[in-house]
Amino acid sequence: MELKVWAKTMLTVQRYLEKVTKALDHVIYKKAIASMFVNSKNIHEYNGESVSKFIINVMDSKINLINLNTICINGLKKIDRTCAKILILKHVDGKTSAEIAKLLGLSDRTYFRRLNKAYDEFEKYLKNNNFTEEYFMKKYSSEGWIMEVYEKCYEFFEKGVVENDIFNANFDCLRIIKSIANPIHSSYS
Repeated sequence: MELKVWAKTMLTVQRYLEKVTKALDHVIYKKAIASMFVNSKNIHEYNGESVSKFIINVMDSKINLINLNTICINGLKKIDRTCAKILILKHVDGKTSAEIAKLLGLSDRTYFRRLNKAYDEFEKYLKNNNFTEEYFMKKYSSEGWIMEVYEKCYEFFEKGVVENDIFNANFDCLRIIKSIANPIHSSYS
């Protein structure tokens, strides 16, 4: 079941990857610009070593996001086409179950059977390619916003939380990125 939770997490995260990666680029740019205005009060925060470490850490986060995106795209390419379409409409495009069923001309019952099949196929792809719960936890446990999505997906499976409460939630990516941006001096950003 854990891989199914990660499958749902990855698919949900897809919706926000572009915004988050742009925000990360913006944070790096601001930090680099701010480092040009070094004075005696901020010399430790903006010396070459600390700025370099900051940029490397943010770039590591971005690399992890690119890897997550690649895993997700490859998984969608390897599963049944209709299953992939359902997952993309649901998670990436944010369509409701009713909208997807209508769009594909499916009854509610058939739609939910296909949705479950899609999750099963995606989970099977992950297993067949040696992606484990441990792999994802090691790579993404430090990404707070991804873990927030993971926890909501886990609640969905464990507690039967209403689907729309999880997947139609508008995650505020800039709020999440703000924690990365805090070291940037406000007068220069």
